[in-house]
Amino acid sequence: ERLKILYGEDTNGDLSPDKYVTADNVTNMNNVIAVKLMLLARTSDDNLSANGQNYTFNGVPGIVPTDKRIRRAFNVVITIRNRAT
Repeated sequence: ERLKILYGEDTNGDLSPDKYVTADNVTNMNNVIAVKLMLLARTSDDNLSANGQNYTFNGVPGIVPTDKRIRRAFNVVITIRNRAT
């Protein structure tokens, strides 16, 4: 249902992301050392849960959909090889 990609930028040279931003907000792509992927998957069928299922996506908790599909959020942070040690 949704895919969000954020880039972890190391702005102070300590080999750890200081901020995660969208691609258009990266100040220097050479400083990107990680990528955060957030995926929201949902069932194709409606009316599978008794009530609207609350979920958290992109750090926003308590999102209540208007349908009764089942959703699950997946998050992963991937370090870019040879950019961080």
